[in-house]
Amino acid sequence: MLTVIKTLMGKYATGICLFFLMTAPLLAQQTDTTSKATDTSQVQPASTAPGGSGPVPDDAVQFQSSDSLIIDFSKGKKAFLFGSAKVKHTSGELNAGEINMDIENSTVEATTETPEDTLSRPVLIRDEDEIKSTRILFNYKTKKGKFEAAQVQVSEGHLIGSKIKNVSESEVFIEDGIYSTCPPEYLYYYIKAKKMKVVDQDELFFSNARLYILDIPYPLIFPFGYVPTDIEKKRSGLLTPTYAFQNQNNRGLGLQNVGWFQYFNDYLTGQVDGDIYTSGTFYLNGRMQYRKTNWYNGSLDIGYSKDRGLEPTDPDFEQRVQKSIGIQHNQTISPYASVSANVNLRTEDYLRRNSYDINDRAETNSRSTMAYNYKHPENLFTFSTNAQLNQNFSNYSTQLSGPSANFRFQTFSPFQNSSSGSGQQRWYETININYDNTLRSRFNYNPIDADSADVTFFEALTDRDLYEEATGNQNYIQAGFQQSASIQIGQLVPSQFLNISAGISGNEYWYPSSIRKSYNADSNRVETDKMYGFEAARDFSTNLNFSTTVYGISNMRIGNLQGFRHTARPRIGFSYRPDFSAERWGYYRTVQTDSLGNTQKYSIFEDEIFSGPGRGEQRSINFSLGNVFETKIVKRDSTGEVTEKNLRFIDNLSLSTSYNFAADSLNLSPLSTSISSNAISGLNLSANASFSFYQTDSLGREIDRYYIEDGDKLAQLQSFSLSASTSFRGGNGVEVYTPEYRRRYDPYNQSIFNPVDSRFGLEPVPDFRSPWSVSLNFSYSWNYRFNQSPRKRATIRASSISFNLTPKWKFNTNVGYDFIAKEFTPSQFSLTRNLECWNLSFQINPFGEFQYYFFRLSVNSSQIQSLFQKLPVLKNLERSSSPTGAGYGR
Repeated sequence: MLTVIKTLMGKYATGICLFFLMTAPLLAQQTDTTSKATDTSQVQPASTAPGGSGPVPDDAVQFQSSDSLIIDFSKGKKAFLFGSAKVKHTSGELNAGEINMDIENSTVEATTETPEDTLSRPVLIRDEDEIKSTRILFNYKTKKGKFEAAQVQVSEGHLIGSKIKNVSESEVFIEDGIYSTCPPEYLYYYIKAKKMKVVDQDELFFSNARLYILDIPYPLIFPFGYVPTDIEKKRSGLLTPTYAFQNQNNRGLGLQNVGWFQYFNDYLTGQVDGDIYTSGTFYLNGRMQYRKTNWYNGSLDIGYSKDRGLEPTDPDFEQRVQKSIGIQHNQTISPYASVSANVNLRTEDYLRRNSYDINDRAETNSRSTMAYNYKHPENLFTFSTNAQLNQNFSNYSTQLSGPSANFRFQTFSPFQNSSSGSGQQRWYETININYDNTLRSRFNYNPIDADSADVTFFEALTDRDLYEEATGNQNYIQAGFQQSASIQIGQLVPSQFLNISAGISGNEYWYPSSIRKSYNADSNRVETDKMYGFEAARDFSTNLNFSTTVYGISNMRIGNLQGFRHTARPRIGFSYRPDFSAERWGYYRTVQTDSLGNTQKYSIFEDEIFSGPGRGEQRSINFSLGNVFETKIVKRDSTGEVTEKNLRFIDNLSLSTSYNFAADSLNLSPLSTSISSNAISGLNLSANASFSFYQTDSLGREIDRYYIEDGDKLAQLQSFSLSASTSFRGGNGVEVYTPEYRRRYDPYNQSIFNPVDSRFGLEPVPDFRSPWSVSLNFSYSWNYRFNQSPRKRATIRASSISFNLTPKWKFNTNVGYDFIAKEFTPSQFSLTRNLECWNLSFQINPFGEFQYYFFRLSVNSSQIQSLFQKLPVLKNLERSSSPTGAGYGR
């Protein structure tokens, strides 16, 4: 609903009450009226009495006037101050054209000479608060007072009242009150109420209220209303509801965000809110947040909704219940250990039925994670454990990964000699040992009946028989353990030109089960049986690598380019891994597959969480070559001074391939190449290509015959991609300027609606030095297809284009174009304008499959926005192409 901010009258009561105490001593001073100017420096400081007679009590009141001061004891104890009257107290300061003090009756009255005289208007200044009024009457003993035509600035706006009366320190009544977030001199819109009441400096109630826009009254009168006046204060209170109308499931009229916010302390807050509609549909959400700085923080969310459409007697009547629970927790246990949790459990349509965010409504997965991480204080090892739960609502499957754990030792160099310093190391000093292990578990629930399954995920998780009945397989909970160790020797042969390294690595797998396959002649099919019992498997591989760096230098000069250097880094490696599918290892077995006697080899660990040792021997040689090309830019100015700058015009040109001697065919792997360059300042270029050396048969499958054997070409290009990106920015900022004056809105002046701006020439044109930025990205890809046209794609995208048209107009866009499809890619344009106390924004995506637009004209106050968006006619200030009418700001 509405929003007004800060407290109003509590500060009136305490503000003026502290100015005047009946028993307080008074220190008076009248300036010389014959002088041309008032010397305010003659006011006696509060710490010293006039004449230097001694310190002044803290509750003393000092007052002065520039014209005259009259003290009358004939009709009681009264004092009259005229002309720039000022009363000072340690609690604040009161300024007015005229101030009357009645000490006997404990009252003070400050007035302006004429209502139009803004210079003599009473102003109460206390701390950072300022209250303006044409008349202030206050009893500082009873703490009751009256204010006429008072004007108060609150945190998000201004409150004006013709008559204000505070009956106590916590209750204030206002007659003919006006509230607006616009400045009082330019009330483009405001809410006017016959009566207002402020309670406990926190809440504002009103009756007979009406909304005015450009002094034009809105036809609807609100008989009563409520506004929270201090949304920034740590306090409990009602949430601001908004009116709603939805056609979805015929929900009808309703209220959204009805609820209560509870502030317990600085570490804990709670909230209960909900939506309710005339159809009987409702939504409830409870949220609790907690935080302790540098230790822990988190929240707990519980949601429940019931959708019902039409009437119970209608034939298509149905009710849908949706539930959700969310837990977020992050905690730093110590400088070396931390724990985190993000649990999100919900029913399938919870977000689609209750969220207005387009990304939430399209979400088909729900993911939950929990993790614990520990690092040894001396970094000797690290340990982590985690668990993940993923719900897939598109195929009604659920996967629980974990709990899983990982342990890793720091790299260990047993023979390293720290005293060797920068000298050449011996080969055994370069030995590095690594070790880590991983424990994994997994539970996959894919029911046969999918959405109509009677067995839930939790039931299947806790009962194995129900799991097998719902899924039809025996892979209940899978678990496995893997440990890996490796030894690497960094330099086998001492040499400054050639680096020779070697290594060996091994893995060990532990399984709680394995599989056996057998052929069933009756059904003519292969059947799989689960065998429970501890099983272990091991594999290993070795490698030997040679690498060096070769430099080529040329003194050739081309223009300002003097000297060229080519750096080549060739690398040749040998690797070996046995064929672990051989019978002697026992990891693979053979099974008959049909009645003809055909057989197939299978791994007894193929259904386990770790697939186990791989099949096929590897005796490979790997080759790669990296290249860098550099030059030097040399310039000489008119004085003969020479400047040099290094330029790397090719950052990397690389190619790699391998040859497996143990393979029975297709021994040579495809050739991979890449190139990248930043030679042009601000422009990043990169390209990748892949080539195949083997010919294909009539079906497009590779055969063991090289292209070069037929002499037509060396290789076939399989894929190619190119990308280029750059960005630009500029502008020194929009010049800040102050207009000569601002013309106040006059409802009787129709000239502002003329085609020609009536203010033309009255305000200076700002210097156009708007900061701007733009990023350009171009990408091209080409993929070979046998007996078909290659698949190509070429797009250019301009993103992060932003600049200010004027100091208050801002433009942003992201736009792209596909040259192959000859169409625009999904793009976005937005335009925003600051309209004093309003905001104007327009966003559109006119291209691509997902096209939309949003238009919004709203007041600055977020709470007041809800009123404009829900009232008839005014709700047209926000328009969109969304089916529900919900914009991006919802």
